[in-house]
Amino acid sequence: MRTVELLSPAGDMDCFMAAVNAGADAIYLGGEAYGARAYASNFTGEEICYAIRYAHLFGIKIYLTVNTLIKEQELSVLADFLMPFYEAGLDGVIVQDFGALSLIKKVFPGLSLHASTQMCITGSYGAALLKEYGVSRIVPARELSIEELVRIKDKTGIEIETFIHGAMCYCYSGQCLFSSFLGGRSGNRGRCAGPCRLPYEAFGHKGYPLSLKDMCTLPILPKLVSSGMDSFKIEGRMKNPYYVAGVTAIYGKYLDLYENCGENREAMPIESVKIDPKDLQLLRDLYVRTELENGYYERHNGKEMITFDKPGYVTGDEKEFEWIKKCFLDKNRQLPITGKLFAKEGYPLALEIQTEKGICLKAEGKIVEKAVNRPVTEDEMIRQLEKTGNTPFHFMDISVIMSKDVFIPIKDLNALRRDALDAFFSLLAGEYERSKTDGKIGQLFQAESHAVAKQAKAGDRALAIHILFMEQLYGILDFLDRVNLSGREVNLVISTSLWEECEQRERIKKCCASHKLSCHLSLPRVFRERAAAYCDELLHDEDLAFFHGFYCGSLDALCYIKEKLANSGILPETKTLSGDFSLYAANYEAVCLLKEWGLSRITAPYELSEKEWHALYDKIRQLPDTEELQSEYLIYGHIPFMQSANCIKKTCDRCNHTSDIFYIKDRMGKNLPVINDCRLCENTIYNSVPVSLHAEWKRICCDTLKISFTIENKKQVNAVLDGFLGSRPHIPADFTKGHYKKGIL
Repeated sequence: MRTVELLSPAGDMDCFMAAVNAGADAIYLGGEAYGARAYASNFTGEEICYAIRYAHLFGIKIYLTVNTLIKEQELSVLADFLMPFYEAGLDGVIVQDFGALSLIKKVFPGLSLHASTQMCITGSYGAALLKEYGVSRIVPARELSIEELVRIKDKTGIEIETFIHGAMCYCYSGQCLFSSFLGGRSGNRGRCAGPCRLPYEAFGHKGYPLSLKDMCTLPILPKLVSSGMDSFKIEGRMKNPYYVAGVTAIYGKYLDLYENCGENREAMPIESVKIDPKDLQLLRDLYVRTELENGYYERHNGKEMITFDKPGYVTGDEKEFEWIKKCFLDKNRQLPITGKLFAKEGYPLALEIQTEKGICLKAEGKIVEKAVNRPVTEDEMIRQLEKTGNTPFHFMDISVIMSKDVFIPIKDLNALRRDALDAFFSLLAGEYERSKTDGKIGQLFQAESHAVAKQAKAGDRALAIHILFMEQLYGILDFLDRVNLSGREVNLVISTSLWEECEQRERIKKCCASHKLSCHLSLPRVFRERAAAYCDELLHDEDLAFFHGFYCGSLDALCYIKEKLANSGILPETKTLSGDFSLYAANYEAVCLLKEWGLSRITAPYELSEKEWHALYDKIRQLPDTEELQSEYLIYGHIPFMQSANCIKKTCDRCNHTSDIFYIKDRMGKNLPVINDCRLCENTIYNSVPVSLHAEWKRICCDTLKISFTIENKKQVNAVLDGFLGSRPHIPADFTKGHYKKGIL
């Protein structure tokens, strides 16, 4: 038994068998719904149940992917979807959606919950919250360093599953809206079209600046083994059985070598195990994106991680992989068993089978009769029983206890063998099976309402105006000096970079006081250690007291600010804690869980249609007054397509350690704004045109209307605000309504 679990992908039954045969300790797979690889072949319900039972014969665990955002109408049938797999003995579920997390915990006791990398957990704050809630394992963001992973493990003790091989996304997982808004295929729903693999022009260079090389950690595997991680994950549910078997076998080979160092590691450290160059070459040939790199484990970013000139996959000739076919694909793994056949005249033909662990079963057939002509021989009976074919078993030894001169038809031996092996399979699988749950699922959805959300008066709704730069604040003030918004609450939401300079702080305070604005701080959306250190340096007790609230784009940010407030003697509930769009609340269960965790306001997900949002809003309005939760809806703003730890400027040799705005051009000639934050070393790519609901905003049901400024100057800010709130109609020259009408599939 390995100390570190080797977790392999399976997109279909052929890949599943390849992973089993090649020595995986666990396998993750997806069903016909709720998985982040909608275009993989995936598994039918019957196939998943069989895979669970088959894998358990060899001590292999099965994890099911439920790692997409789940709409309200889908959540009510999620339990029915999972029930047969739960009963069959499913070992764990990999989850992105907070509503799914809540429901699975309530309905399926004892089922391990794993937080998907799509949750974008980047630190100990979010990991600790999830562990306390009952999540047993996290799959953190792939951008974390070894040191960051070790600190999460040391601080929380939660199991950590980390990727060791396969394709890499340019964007932090769960933060990408690129494919969703440009092609209607959402990565959050398993339908990513891969826009990061398309060509772009950046700083005069045409190429593929967003296409990351595939990850290969074989050269640094000793460091990862020594780091104390619990599970090593191979990416690839869209890939073929050769890839699954080959990659699993090679990593398994070296994990076993490192394990064999055992207690003798001082005399023979695992670093002394040499990597065979042939194994590295094989990994290069097994369907990779041109070249291999070891990902982010030892660096924050770098142009050497990018396939700027060659984005496509390459693979070797299948003749090179004959050994994979021979060893892992042509013949399936079988459990060794011993057999004892009883063939006594006048008694039922009986077969007793037993595993190496001593688990035993006896099956009986027809009555044995005396031979009239030629009696059956012992060798003939053994040869017939040994024909186990594609069953999960093979006989290491068969003994026969028989009477002389008996006759047993071949069909009776075949039937006995078949019945015995089927019963033995059921017996062994039954060790892991569970009984049905207590029916809590019915109670969860009994109160579902189909009422239509009531229209909120346009003048009653608050405004949340988000800004990144001081010039945008001056544009807001100019507008407020001209237009009387008395009676309407106006919230100013500023970035951390605006609060960084003391001079700007004083200006912001004065402006808020003079125009009666409540000021909120938007925390870094991806909240890694460096973001926490930055905010520690930035936010003092007087700052925390000044802000009316804080916007959080992740669980890490939410837990950080709650702890920060409490340590300063401020009750977190006295502040408005808002979940930004990336703290997804796509269904009522998710909304309730986020509220339980301390949110007092949610942002409507950018991928829900008006109809879907209004149905959800109506359910939120049914919360008791004492539990009221506010909501915010975007009516104007450039959608952030991607947030990345990598840096386009650095890729193009333009890094000047200065935060600014620049543009990349896509194939259609559209200029996509990119804002790089050098304090946190992050890039955010935005849509070339803003979402603008200037004709629809008055009928949107919400408590707060969100207007978000990113690249707009003072004049443009004035024009946008005038168009929505003033007397001067303003229709952008080019805009989109996003998913307002259709939503996503």
